[in-house]
Amino acid sequence: MEQPSEPEEQEGVSGERTRKRKERTYSAHVLPSNRNPFQVHFDVLRRFVAMARSGEGVQAAQVEGNGVPVQAASMNVRFMRTIGLLTATERGRYAPTPEAIRFVNARTVSDAKARPILVGLIGQSWFADQARSIFATQPLMSEELFIGELAMAAQTDRAKEDPALRVLLEYLVYAGIVTRDERGLSLGGETVVQAATGSTHGEEQLASSTMTRTAGLERVAPETPGWHIIQTEDFYVKVKSDLAVVQDLIDYLGPLRNKIERVRKAQTAQPQQVQSSAETQGGAGVP
Repeated sequence: MEQPSEPEEQEGVSGERTRKRKERTYSAHVLPSNRNPFQVHFDVLRRFVAMARSGEGVQAAQVEGNGVPVQAASMNVRFMRTIGLLTATERGRYAPTPEAIRFVNARTVSDAKARPILVGLIGQSWFADQARSIFATQPLMSEELFIGELAMAAQTDRAKEDPALRVLLEYLVYAGIVTRDERGLSLGGETVVQAATGSTHGEEQLASSTMTRTAGLERVAPETPGWHIIQTEDFYVKVKSDLAVVQDLIDYLGPLRNKIERVRKAQTAQPQQVQSSAETQGGAGVP
């Protein structure tokens, strides 16, 4: 079901309060507000946790102020509900989920403690699944291309919803589902085990993914059954789930290693040859 990205607004015209229907941008998925950056989501959630200690819901407008911009909570509660950070206790009132409370408290210690909790929440979201699908076929891409892919998956106007789509990217990067470096964007290590096992337990997943990174990141892409993907910072391999094909891969790796060794030996030998030649020329005129 398509969802509008922003609610209607009321504005005063010529001293009279009239309802002005704002032009809406529709999306196949609930998006965050395109008015607030990613960091504001932390502030909104922190205020919900602080004000709903008794478990009773609070109105979104109540958490605004004290550093939280006006309407920042009101325009993001629907999105935060879809990813499991908030729950509706009654009409117009919301409370943080137990996972959200754990996340906020963990962030007071360190981001490293908080990230696996967020992975457990958004790991099965539509935008996390889309990231896995994108990087299964193109292991490295620019942010602009990735935002465009998210826009197409959300069936929304990329130009109008660009800020909201970038908030989704920041969620993915913070959680470690997507890695950002000087080369661009790629699939992060924290999602590899989850993609293969369906695990949503943050702390266990983080420990497992760390071990997996050491041995090489391997996952079975759900979008392409019958294939295995190995992805690290240095290489990307997609191979059919067939032992004969795996053996072919092993057979190819042998000659590749020999070729690299020959190239390295040649590169090492060349400076030595140049130095030897220079010494010979320098000593030619010495009696």
